[in-house]
Amino acid sequence: MTDAVHNDAADSATKPFVGQMSPVAMIRCEGLTAVFCGVAGLTVVYLAVALMLGIAPLTLVGLFLVGVFYWTFLEYLLHRFVLHWEPEQPVLKAIRKVFPGHRAHHNKPSRFREDGLHMLKFFTWPSLFGVLFFWPVFGSLPMSLTFTAGIQIGYLLYEFTHSACHFMPMKWNYAAHLKRHHAIHHHRDETVNFGVTTSIWDRLFRTTWKGRRASAA
Repeated sequence: MTDAVHNDAADSATKPFVGQMSPVAMIRCEGLTAVFCGVAGLTVVYLAVALMLGIAPLTLVGLFLVGVFYWTFLEYLLHRFVLHWEPEQPVLKAIRKVFPGHRAHHNKPSRFREDGLHMLKFFTWPSLFGVLFFWPVFGSLPMSLTFTAGIQIGYLLYEFTHSACHFMPMKWNYAAHLKRHHAIHHHRDETVNFGVTTSIWDRLFRTTWKGRRASAA
């Protein structure tokens, strides 16, 4: 009995505390290792192919950064209008089941996901669709690959930032701002503060939490 208690205490001592986790421990516990490796690998392939097809290096860097920023807009739209879409009609409910669920995360945000391989599989098809979609938009396959690569890195930044908001201290000024911004979305009002990697779009579309006075009004 004493040995069992001792072993339990030793196990708990070696496990990182939620809110004090290191980046590596958090990524492992969240099951994001496969996601980070897979998406980063796919991004390298896209950029390498774009360079082989003759895109100028400066164009590649600029378009890649635009893609990263464009992700923040997609992140806002998906979080606000897809993840929080909870229709009542049976037909719309059936359609809703096609998209990733979000209610379980709100019910217990401290729960680790541990579904990295599923996430990676779900990500792959939209990535390929993105290349095909932006190809005629830019009129260039190398530009489409580069832009999509930027979106993918933006997605990785989102996954890391989102998990960090729940499981890391985030004491640096901007990090602390994002942590508080997301905490308000979870614990104050889930109809505001949809941005995770940035609060720019919430400010632009006036969905930033205004405080108790505004809520009371």
